Amino acid sequence: MSAKKPLSVLLRWLISIALIAWVLYKVDPGKLWQTLKQVDWFYFSLSIALTPVLIWLSSWKWQVILRAQGITASGWRLFWLYMVGYFFNTVLPTNVGGDVVRAWALGKSTGENAKAYASVFIERFTGLTALILLAVAAFLAALGKLWDPWLALAMGVAVAGYLALLVVVLNERYLAWLERKAPAGILHKIILKLKKFQEAILSIRSERGALLFAMANSFLFYLAAVVNVWVSALAFRSPLSFIDALIITPIVMVIMMLPISIGGIGLAEWAYFFTFDRMGLTGAVGLSVALLMRVKALATGILGGIYYSTLGIRIDQEVKMGREPEREIGAGDVAGEVRYYSGFEDVMRRRKSPLHKYADIVIGPLRLWRLFKYEFITLFCMPLPGMIGYGLRQIFLPAVLRKQGKGAVWSRNVTLRHPHKIAVGKRCVIEEYCSLSAQGDEQSGITLGEEVLLGRGTVLGTRNGTIEIGDYSNIGANCRLGTTTRIRFGRHVLLAANCYIGGAQHKFDRLDVPIMRQGYESKGGVVIEDDCWLGAGVMVLDGVTIGTGSVIGAAAVVTKDIPPYSIALGIPARVVGSRSSSDTPNPTS
Repeated sequence: MSAKKPLSVLLRWLISIALIAWVLYKVDPGKLWQTLKQVDWFYFSLSIALTPVLIWLSSWKWQVILRAQGITASGWRLFWLYMVGYFFNTVLPTNVGGDVVRAWALGKSTGENAKAYASVFIERFTGLTALILLAVAAFLAALGKLWDPWLALAMGVAVAGYLALLVVVLNERYLAWLERKAPAGILHKIILKLKKFQEAILSIRSERGALLFAMANSFLFYLAAVVNVWVSALAFRSPLSFIDALIITPIVMVIMMLPISIGGIGLAEWAYFFTFDRMGLTGAVGLSVALLMRVKALATGILGGIYYSTLGIRIDQEVKMGREPEREIGAGDVAGEVRYYSGFEDVMRRRKSPLHKYADIVIGPLRLWRLFKYEFITLFCMPLPGMIGYGLRQIFLPAVLRKQGKGAVWSRNVTLRHPHKIAVGKRCVIEEYCSLSAQGDEQSGITLGEEVLLGRGTVLGTRNGTIEIGDYSNIGANCRLGTTTRIRFGRHVLLAANCYIGGAQHKFDRLDVPIMRQGYESKGGVVIEDDCWLGAGVMVLDGVTIGTGSVIGAAAVVTKDIPPYSIALGIPARVVGSRSSSDTPNPTS
């Protein structure tokens, strides 16, 4: 960092402190306290509610501009990225502006860095155009009340800066001339990047519909901003008229743009105090409105900071254009294209934030509301014994499950993973310490039919696969069902304790890669048809179908299909009789 940079930061902090000191010197503390005490809670609440409306209008404009550039982005994602901008501008005022951070985040997640930065510039530039027009009109309309040399200077600087920006950024000849004159090296590379940025901006010139919408949206935004200031003043029982708010708001917003303080601290308070005082209202009301705006911005910034923490320390760790994210490979492990059978290991090696990794394991792609519901239920409902625990689980579990039938019973300490992909039928019973994990893509899932019983300690797990248990089936204690493709049980299937049903197996054909890094393959999963009975400790391997009405003896290992109504025993299991014959052996003996 050069010596000039910390000096500039220090100067801006000094200006912020000086402006705050001047406002506090001018305002009557008793009058300020009286103004704050007499708050009208209806208008105060309305002022708070207007904040997300303003953010939504801005993110909507941003989304339309991105579409014109060929980039599709979720409205909610842009809304939250806007709040990240508030975090950097208000809660964490730094040399890195909020606009830079949100453009950076979007560029890293789409792979379109130049277009992302250009979209933010266009979104801001159209807003700036509308604001300058409104501010100049307001200043001229109230020139008699608002004339002040310092205010006139601030307005002049803002207009001059806008015109300079208009000429330099939108005129291709200047950058072309600089490119020819600049020597090879860092400066030349910077100019080339600026040219890409300029090309991305100018590419939207033909999208007149998007530009017209952006301008219309900008005027609508500033109208909402005027309402915001008006309602905030009414919250402190001020006689501010809507027309006065229409004059004050754009002027204050132009003043706040001047980069002479840290995060606008002090400058905003001075602007509100000065304009309210000049319009014949008390400066105490103006300062009260400024404080309310500051509190709203801080609250928004805190929420944006929470969302920013979910993006990881480095935002470039996000998935780009559907490509697999990079993984962290240990010094003694195998590098290159390897596969991870364990979903936990795969997630933990990805270059993501700890919160993202945790969400991937327990709920899938991070959704804050979904994560909050999961955490609440896991903490307050799942561990509780007795009738209280049973009742709370009955009430709250449907909020996270894909489906829950009437009369389903959940015992305590059941573990759920990706519960929004789990469906449970009527009158099912899931006993203590069971685990249901539907990890994998959105096509993965677990479905229990009606009146299914899962015995204590039973584990059902998928990874990009499905498990379907038919109606009236009974799965004994400590059974394990796991698949990467599918496991399907028919109706009235009975499994004794400690059975294992597997729907995939490790590859082991290569000698240069450890078996656990060679991934897995499947022969299509396991199907157990209606009315089958598997004795204690039976293992059924991938690719097997057990026909209707069959009985598998205790501790058998089933590696091949079993015909309907067969009785099979042994390792590997072989058919020793049929249920239709009276002289067949007892499979449990």
